[in-house]
Amino acid sequence: MRRIRLSLQVFLAILVVSLGAVLTVGLVARNALAAAFDAYLTTLPSSTAGMQGRGRMGRIMLGAAEQTFVASVDRSVYIGAIAAVVVTAVVAVLLARYMSRPIQRLEVAAEGLAHGDLAHRVEPSGPTEVAALGEAFNRMADSLEESETLRRRLVADVAHELRNPIAAARVQAEGMAEGVLPVTQDRLDAMVRDMEHLSALVNDLQELAVAEAGQLRYEMTTLDLVELVSRETARAAESAPTSLQVSADSSAMRVNVEGDELRLSEVLRNLLSNAVRHTAEGSVVVRVTQLPEGRAEVRVTDTGEGISAEDLPYVFERFYRADTARASDTGGAGLGLAIARRIVEDHGGEVFAESGATGGAVVGFRLPLVRGN
Repeated sequence: MRRIRLSLQVFLAILVVSLGAVLTVGLVARNALAAAFDAYLTTLPSSTAGMQGRGRMGRIMLGAAEQTFVASVDRSVYIGAIAAVVVTAVVAVLLARYMSRPIQRLEVAAEGLAHGDLAHRVEPSGPTEVAALGEAFNRMADSLEESETLRRRLVADVAHELRNPIAAARVQAEGMAEGVLPVTQDRLDAMVRDMEHLSALVNDLQELAVAEAGQLRYEMTTLDLVELVSRETARAAESAPTSLQVSADSSAMRVNVEGDELRLSEVLRNLLSNAVRHTAEGSVVVRVTQLPEGRAEVRVTDTGEGISAEDLPYVFERFYRADTARASDTGGAGLGLAIARRIVEDHGGEVFAESGATGGAVVGFRLPLVRGN
């Protein structure tokens, strides 16, 4: 089916409507003038009307002046219609261009995006709806460009995370196989740690893929968030360095939420492990509070190195790590927080990350309270 361009549709629509309006007004005006002229003739005295006659039959015997008047009315209607067509055509062309040009720019930009030019943007212009469409397109392009950047970073990070343990294990294995390196328990233990790292990375990737597909399974029950936080904080404190104090603080005796205890424990462990990892000394405090809008909030506050303003929006992205140098002492593959975000969102909550008021970082989540809590 052949499609008609928007500009041509607008042009024809305006032209047809305007021409129809002009012809309607012209015909109505002509009929009104003819009726008024007939009424005028019937009011003339018979001595004045003479051979001209009366009423409608008299119009056949109109004089030259009257015939000229009627002809001038007809001519004016035709000239007005022609002039209206010309003016309407010019206005229709300008209006069609005004409406279609922004859409044509959007078409060109969309083609650019389709061919990989994710930096292409349009200048919102035209009617309000078309300008809003341009703004929506720019937001979509920004999202696509950001997603592409994250995708490339994901590929690079996966390659990096896999390369190091594989390379280390391969060197150890080849060295021992060729007799260059003696087979010792330390080297075997190092190879086992490399394999464990690879296994954990693959498991995290698989869990993230399942989470992002919305296929994580949950066993929802009513649980006390204060008790859960206290238990996980005590567990983290046992493995924390002596220079770091890990504690829990709650202003409520009990905070009930609906959730999967194992999954929420996983979220807390991720938040605590990140806080401990990036805090050499000082404290990590976990606070549970009830918000006025019927939600519970868990805040993990540390006194560590903090998070820069540039990194804050991305800390929950997969494989995102603020320590781009990837020092070995920072650990982590950058998947834990991405998984934690998905778990919290599946519970109807939200995650957040802030800079601490006096340094350090604040990372946490909010969940809906159980009704009647």
